[in-house]
Amino acid sequence: MNDRRTGERVFWLLGISACFAPGARAAQPIVIVPGSTAPAAESPLERVYRLKYLSTEPAVPDLPETSSAAPASDAPVPVSSRVTVDAAAIASTIGLNPQDAVEKAKSSVTGEIPIHPALTDRFFIGLGAFYPSSTTDARLNSPSGLGTTINFEDTLGLDNSDIVPTGLARWRMSDRWRLELEHFGLNRSNTATLNSDVIWGDQVFPSGSQVDARYDVAITRLSAGYSFFKTPDKEVGIALGFHVTSIEAELAGSGGGGSDTGKVLAPLPVISMYGQVALTDKWAIASRLDAFRLAYEPYEGHVFALGIDVLYQPWRHLGLGLGWRSLEMEVSASKSDWEGALRSVFQGPMAFISTSF
Repeated sequence: MNDRRTGERVFWLLGISACFAPGARAAQPIVIVPGSTAPAAESPLERVYRLKYLSTEPAVPDLPETSSAAPASDAPVPVSSRVTVDAAAIASTIGLNPQDAVEKAKSSVTGEIPIHPALTDRFFIGLGAFYPSSTTDARLNSPSGLGTTINFEDTLGLDNSDIVPTGLARWRMSDRWRLELEHFGLNRSNTATLNSDVIWGDQVFPSGSQVDARYDVAITRLSAGYSFFKTPDKEVGIALGFHVTSIEAELAGSGGGGSDTGKVLAPLPVISMYGQVALTDKWAIASRLDAFRLAYEPYEGHVFALGIDVLYQPWRHLGLGLGWRSLEMEVSASKSDWEGALRSVFQGPMAFISTSF
């Protein structure tokens, strides 16, 4: 498998290099299958692509070099024979060893291109479970500007991991344009005894008091992307979008004491890079990287997110997926319902059932 992939890369490198050689665009096809035609201005790269991806003729062994036999006039020239001639011509054009190019080309042309529904279907929908471990630090300032930064897991005893539902969807608006959506939410609460004084908004909770703590977060990722590299089995693109984050954090004194709640809805813009590769007709890998740092009223902060999925689709419209998500978000806000700062990190595995059509 490694030799075939190496051969394919070398072969394409030869073709791309030949396209920029003097007179490459005017190079005529050396061998034409009987009954077929080729464009007069076909470049070596275009010829390589047509022979590799567009030919429907079966590849059959070449005749021995010492044989004087020739194919019948009405028989098609084998794909491997045509590639042999083309590879040698490309190699000689750019000054490389023709024999090495021939062997690499013949080894790559016989490989089949995997077609996975995740790279070809217009709609893709997944529903499953996300198991994130979380770290949350938050501060809600008082009117005088004072506030205590609290770690909700260590100080207030909120669970640092939980299983939550998640959903993802993709719509291919065209061959290269796509729209993606992903969502999960995590709600946690606990009653804890404070070991130090805490200033939370308008409330001051002295050391030793019991407080009811609640921290609810919902994150929706929406992006529109363009695949600048797209083949039947590979895709690489760039996207613009938002991580829309809704957070509600509350501290309340147990037994009817005072309480204060901070709320924030932050649409944080991100730039994304994504890629997908079909390993076979049933297996594929997808990845995504989101990053952005911003400073605009009333927010300042950054977002960094990573997503990796392994897709297995044994049935035409139904598949399974395992993935990993990592999200780090840090925001300072100056709003009436949240004057302060927060930092949240979520990372962990996810599993989902998918359908595509």
